[in-house]
Amino acid sequence: MKFIVFEGIDGSGLSTQSHLLKEYLLGTKAGVLLTKEPTDGMIGMLIKNTLRKRINFDDTTLTLLFAADRTDHLANINFDAYDYVLSDRYYISNFAYQSQTIDLNFLIEINRYARKPDRVIFLDVKPETCIERITHNRDHIELYENIEQLKLVKENYLKILEHLKTKFDLDVVFVDGNRSIEEVRKDIIDALTDANILEISD
Repeated sequence: MKFIVFEGIDGSGLSTQSHLLKEYLLGTKAGVLLTKEPTDGMIGMLIKNTLRKRINFDDTTLTLLFAADRTDHLANINFDAYDYVLSDRYYISNFAYQSQTIDLNFLIEINRYARKPDRVIFLDVKPETCIERITHNRDHIELYENIEQLKLVKENYLKILEHLKTKFDLDVVFVDGNRSIEEVRKDIIDALTDANILEISD
């Protein structure tokens, strides 16, 4: 079983590319689960309502809710039942978004027991491009979805990914997400194949 995580700032194409990878893998007759964080569970819905500015929690409480949602999320996945588990966001999102106000070491500590991904796909997209996509494709704007926040979050992502690669040997591949959907899809499949993550042929 391989656990593959998609990461990137809002509007970078995580949902699109994770779905495309799922369809590709299903075409190889692999067993695939595509999941997402925050989840649709009770804790995840609290988080989503916070991001949509319907309710409000202080930063520490929101941080703990993310960790609790992840614990519940992982507990409800039978990893042995699949060849591939794909996740649209994971703990690295929390680190990038919430380390603006919460100490990174605390964020790492409360996620200490979360399963380590076999590979992280980071979709590297300009914040300006992401804002264009968000305003064009969505009917609401969430908590972090403004250009200033996205620029800060991207900077955080790059620093944190480098830290996790060095300290925790996290396997990360950067994919240029500013191009067409099909070009990005091809690069993702190539990156996973080159790393022997995808071992099932068409």
